[in-house]
Amino acid sequence: MTLPIGRRPIKKGYTLIELVLLTIIIAILVAVSTPLFRKTFASLELKDTSFNVAKLIGFAQEKAIIERTPYKLIIDKDKSSFQLRRQSPDDSRKYVKIKEKYGRRFTLPRGLRFKKDNEIIFYPDGRSDKAIITILGKTKSLKINVKGSLGYVEIEEKKK
Repeated sequence: MTLPIGRRPIKKGYTLIELVLLTIIIAILVAVSTPLFRKTFASLELKDTSFNVAKLIGFAQEKAIIERTPYKLIIDKDKSSFQLRRQSPDDSRKYVKIKEKYGRRFTLPRGLRFKKDNEIIFYPDGRSDKAIITILGKTKSLKINVKGSLGYVEIEEKKK
């Protein structure tokens, strides 16, 4: 087949300049969005952790009522961890490790920490010690307020 004079054959594909420009645009978008993603992820991790601590508080209150035995939530600031324990049947001043999965030591995700050590006792009649648990993040913190009566727990967000 012969081509008419003055016409070039049509080439399909992209030029090198077009590919380089596209790569530069994608690199700029990634560079701009990465800090936003990190900030959002850290915020979600803080909220998820505070929700899990609040749920463990509710679980401890329910177990104390059902089993008619006091439970204690121990918060360790230095290790950034928390653990639920049960009152020993032999010694009322001693709290022993629970054999269930909720008795293990939970550790906060990296970048989060507790403001101070704390111990909260949950009694068989539904009461608990009043306490404020503060979880600190990089840009904000959350306060878990244990009101002390009938399982009322409130989570409050605070900016640094």
